[in-house]
Amino acid sequence: MRLRSSVISSAIGLAIMLSAAAAMAQSSSGAPSEGDITRSLTPKSRGLPTFGSSPPSPSNPAIQSTTTAPMATPSKAQQAHTAATEAHPSATLNTIQFEFGSAELTPASIETLKNLGNALNHALATQPHFVIEGHTDATGTPAYNQELSQQRAQAVMDYLVKQMGVAEARLQAVGKGATEPVAGSSPYSPVNRRVVVINLES
Repeated sequence: MRLRSSVISSAIGLAIMLSAAAAMAQSSSGAPSEGDITRSLTPKSRGLPTFGSSPPSPSNPAIQSTTTAPMATPSKAQQAHTAATEAHPSATLNTIQFEFGSAELTPASIETLKNLGNALNHALATQPHFVIEGHTDATGTPAYNQELSQQRAQAVMDYLVKQMGVAEARLQAVGKGATEPVAGSSPYSPVNRRVVVINLES
């Protein structure tokens, strides 16, 4: 009887250890959970939380801090769009990444995309309209960056529609190019390359 109790206790302990290890592995990926995304995109949840790695310190030598390259000035339409979306719940998803110079999603992006799709299909299913913004750094011409950011936003939208079953009518892909850098003093910083999802709730 004691042997059986010991075996059961050992099995329970092993199961607990494996569950904890799985949870630690999941959180170490850096991808925001479905719940994290839901909280950020739920109406009345203001601000622009960032998921993924924190922006590097400006003193980091890997960051190119030059500001000699001309930055594109946002058009009046872009400024109006920015003002309209700032009042809405939004989330910056730094864990959605692309292959260099392309709109091909990296494998490391899939967990975040799945969690985003699940959030849109479950807790946020009643929210009718989301904008997916693609942002680049200042490498390349303004026209190139605009096109690349549009393609990247579209790639995210296509994944959500085709792989996650999110209704296409609820999503809009918008390319912002390098016009809205997070690190304004470091326009070439990788932190400027990001995807932002905005809930344009009614």
